[in-house]
Amino acid sequence: MNTKDNRRSQNTDEQLVRAVYDSVVYEKKNLSKVTVREVCEKAGINRSTFYAHYMDVFDVVEKVEARMSTDLTNAFLDAMDAGEHIDGCFIKLFAFIKEHKDFYSFYLNETNKTGVISLAWNLIQDRAKGITPETVGSKTQKELEYSGIFFLHGITGLVRYWLSHDCEETPEELFDILAKQFDRERMESISF
Repeated sequence: MNTKDNRRSQNTDEQLVRAVYDSVVYEKKNLSKVTVREVCEKAGINRSTFYAHYMDVFDVVEKVEARMSTDLTNAFLDAMDAGEHIDGCFIKLFAFIKEHKDFYSFYLNETNKTGVISLAWNLIQDRAKGITPETVGSKTQKELEYSGIFFLHGITGLVRYWLSHDCEETPEELFDILAKQFDRERMESISF
């Protein structure tokens, strides 16, 4: 798919998510009460376009979640493939989240889900199979797994808080905050 079509699709997805977000957040509607008709009106698209891509409002959230997980992961992995250190990878990840803050604000703060970050985490873990407990200072594989879960939920909370304050800090400042919570030297020594 060419970049222009991909960007158009992203814009449509973001308009749809914004329409769902507005209904849930500003109009205080339960997601189950949001109709396709109102989403289409708010997003400025016709119903046939909607149904060409989605079955219902829940399908919008689910499919956009999957696409955003892939895009979020690719931002991180592309930085790794370009030879960035771990700090550069996280800065790219935070910049991506900030660029799409409407989606992430809705997704993480209003739906109270972590799926998009969990899906990204699972994809990144596939690349991290070479990391041993010793590499990150863990004693056992189980301890490494606990550390991973703690990190996943910690970073999710950090991002939620950042989004709830309209991303006041830059991605670089947010990484510094993250690194202070963990052993920066050990964190920066991780390579995938």
